[in-house]
Amino acid sequence: MNASFQLSPLLSFALLAALAGFAVVILIAARWKKAPDFYARALFFLLLALLLLDPSIIREVRKPLPDKLVIVVDESPSEKIANRDKEAEKILAHIKSELKSMQGVQPVVVHAGQDPASLRNQDTELFSVLRDRLSDLPLSRIAGTVFITDGQVNDVPKDIGPWEKLAPFSVVLTGKKDAFDRRIKVVSAPEYGLLSKDVTIKVKVEDSGEAPAGPVALEVTQDGNIVSAKTVAAGAVASFTFRLRHAGQNVFEFSVPPVKGELTTLNNTAAVIVNGVRDRLKVLLVSGRPHIGERAWRDLLKSDPSIDLVHFTILRSPTSFDPTPANELSLIAFPVQELFEKKIKDFDLIIFDDYAQYGLLLPQYFDNIAQYVRGGGAFLMELGNDRHEEGLFKTPLDSILPVAPQMPPDDLLEGAYVPQLTDIGKRHPVTAGLQMNAGLQPWGRWLTQLNVTKTRGETLMTGLNGSPLLVLDQVGKGRVAALTSDNVWMWAKGIDGGGPYIGLLRRVAHWLMKEPSLEEDYIKAETHGSAITVSERALTQPPLPVTLTRPDGKTENIAMSAAGRKGWVSATVTVSGNGIYRFSNGKKNAFAVVGTGVSKEFSDVHTTARKLAALVDKTHGAMIWYDDHPRFSLRRVGASRRDFGGDDWIGVKENDVYVVKNIHGVELLPNWLFLIIVFGGLLGVWAYESGFSAKRI
Repeated sequence: MNASFQLSPLLSFALLAALAGFAVVILIAARWKKAPDFYARALFFLLLALLLLDPSIIREVRKPLPDKLVIVVDESPSEKIANRDKEAEKILAHIKSELKSMQGVQPVVVHAGQDPASLRNQDTELFSVLRDRLSDLPLSRIAGTVFITDGQVNDVPKDIGPWEKLAPFSVVLTGKKDAFDRRIKVVSAPEYGLLSKDVTIKVKVEDSGEAPAGPVALEVTQDGNIVSAKTVAAGAVASFTFRLRHAGQNVFEFSVPPVKGELTTLNNTAAVIVNGVRDRLKVLLVSGRPHIGERAWRDLLKSDPSIDLVHFTILRSPTSFDPTPANELSLIAFPVQELFEKKIKDFDLIIFDDYAQYGLLLPQYFDNIAQYVRGGGAFLMELGNDRHEEGLFKTPLDSILPVAPQMPPDDLLEGAYVPQLTDIGKRHPVTAGLQMNAGLQPWGRWLTQLNVTKTRGETLMTGLNGSPLLVLDQVGKGRVAALTSDNVWMWAKGIDGGGPYIGLLRRVAHWLMKEPSLEEDYIKAETHGSAITVSERALTQPPLPVTLTRPDGKTENIAMSAAGRKGWVSATVTVSGNGIYRFSNGKKNAFAVVGTGVSKEFSDVHTTARKLAALVDKTHGAMIWYDDHPRFSLRRVGASRRDFGGDDWIGVKENDVYVVKNIHGVELLPNWLFLIIVFGGLLGVWAYESGFSAKRI
């Protein structure tokens, strides 16, 4: 119960001020005239003023509200090391027991470390979880916040301002101060590297606590195969140089053997993924004649900053006669021998665009092209409307081309048609999604096409009368594509609405140059915390089976199911251990790194007070090592006190928050008393003045 004095004026303050001024003037005049009733008048005016102010005593019936002690329990994976989670349970039980004997305090327990953000980022985010709970916490009643953790917290705020309402902050640390642990730290590693070029990765073996003396054996694997093993000194940076063997993910794993007595072996390995990319792709484009379609190819290839383009357009045949002297010609002679004998292996892709001048090349040059493809090169032939192009099929190129002229030689088809995707074309990475990317607008028409039959490979698009329009094939280690019309320029010009010519030509070119994401048997793995989603492009029916190899060497078959995108199957695997997980469909591999090497959670697992020390110091809380003080106490502390904890005790702040259940008011001068005083005063003054006047008479 609480009492207070309160005034409830019967008149406004302005009117009260005017009356008070008038009374003062009268009193001054009475004093100046030396009136004998001056003191009676002054007492009457004073009583009248008190009555007009209507004083009263207000009594509040208050109900105190209990304070809330916030207890944040770290349940991240690192807490499971060395039975720290068991210690955390004991600490929580001890705090609750202490609070039972403390009047007016209730615990609010917040479990953190298993929330989606922590699992996704593979680190400990206690303050993120605490921030999500702020709406449930009565901030005016917070008696402090206690963290039960190993100290490895990755979202400690730098500015205490927004968190001041939850202060003071205290920490009870699980684990031992000088526990030994050995871990591998990646000092530097590139995210990308050039194929057939060296990359350098630097790592360091770090020890904490009482570590054994002597060098450490370090083993290195590349894509699962051991490539290096040597001894290094703990604390020293070791540098390794590797050559990237293939495009896409190149996975390097560094590991040291476990040592007796260390906290965990989960951080004895570290993984690095370096994505292999080509440097500058070199493309040779040979146009057999000037025509409107060659600009589509040239503009596309020139717009790609990763491509170095060499383009030649043949303006006349070897049999044409030109009397102009050679020293007066401004044109560059076609460097046949330079390109197709000396420099052919320097190119990643060769394109013949409407090339019908086969007389320019000797048979041995065509044979060089065929050998170049079988050895791993890429060749694209775009056929136009020149009937002489069928002569190319009588050269050594015929052994690698996936199409052949129709017999009898009715080789040119003419008429309006719209290119169509075949069933395999709707799922193949080169053409899948082209219609979707174009939206609802139909593709524009083409007008001509060379009449051919498919001899090998896959037909992705058809034209007039269902004749093959785009055919892809793999020859030896290389790849070949045949586009049997040069009308792609009609899409580029937007005739009849145009079509996805950029997507088509770019995908064809990059498929020929073995872009990993365009492989028919492409497989990829994506990590989301402890869940791995593996996806496989499924052009074959049934899809290729996928096998998972775990870090411990155990294998299992993965049941794949249809994914959201047509032509894909996928599966999600939940794993419990950290390390490198390998997925294989027999042709391609995909790797997923869980925890080790990318997780802040396991990069350092020893218990530390360093990360939370600044926050505790600013709020004058407690930093307690449970191993040293298992019987620490909780004390009730006034809000004005400066210290809220020590090495073996935690202060619980008193906020004195209450709710008012009822209010009682008692008037000092009731109305009846008010009337008696007023009229009594008036009569007294009148009687006094009457008696005074009678005496004078």
